[in-house]
Amino acid sequence: MPAWRKLAPAKSEDAWIESLAFLGTRLAITSFPNGRAIRLEAFALSGKEAALLKAGFGGSIVEGKARAVPAARKPIRIRRKLTVVDSTKALRVFPSAIVIPAGMAFGTGEHATTASCLRLLCDASKALQGRDWSLLDLGTGSGILAIAAAKLGAARVEAWDFDRDAIRVARENVRVNAAAVTLKHGDVLARAPRGSWSILTANLYSEALIRGAGKMADAVKPGGRLILSGILREQEAACIRAFRKTGVRLEKRVRSGKWSALLWVKNC
Repeated sequence: MPAWRKLAPAKSEDAWIESLAFLGTRLAITSFPNGRAIRLEAFALSGKEAALLKAGFGGSIVEGKARAVPAARKPIRIRRKLTVVDSTKALRVFPSAIVIPAGMAFGTGEHATTASCLRLLCDASKALQGRDWSLLDLGTGSGILAIAAAKLGAARVEAWDFDRDAIRVARENVRVNAAAVTLKHGDVLARAPRGSWSILTANLYSEALIRGAGKMADAVKPGGRLILSGILREQEAACIRAFRKTGVRLEKRVRSGKWSALLWVKNC
């Protein structure tokens, strides 16, 4: 199968993540030591997909090449409660860490949206320790938020993604981490989640959050939390308006660069 590759300025990484989101887990982004450039690579493409990528974004097509092995990633520490590593070898040093392989475009814990969600999840779960709590993760990607919830003590964790490739990757990550997570192929814009959850996480794009606001709020227990991210700063106000209409209350706002994350509480 052909692969597509392109070098780009490191400062444009967020823009490329947005533009190439349709590739899901077939996109890898590699950083270089000088910090000035990144390498974008897309794998498992059809001939038509490769040609469209080259026509739309430049770069080059490489035929019959195996996926490059990304450089090792330093452990990522979150709130002194979670550590994210890129291989099972690192478990010798960090035995309770979350293993998410390097090279994934989404859900490694490095990007501002995922890191903000992990921090807010640590904060929200703190008050639930010793209680029977649950989490629903929408747009799970690599499964990192769902796996983190299981590590933090959630008794029941369910994770959705509309991309079957993402579910396949998340299933492997759940297996490697021995996490009790139920994975489902689902789209919150197409159907409402069943049940009532202590925490709902949704690291999606603003348009999906706004359109699915009512279903997301309905899925949370009274007194429960919603953790939303993937929101560009200029779209933050629209997201806040949409969720306020559902009756939830904004508890915390976290901004990191051009991205925003929101923590909501559902009134009892």
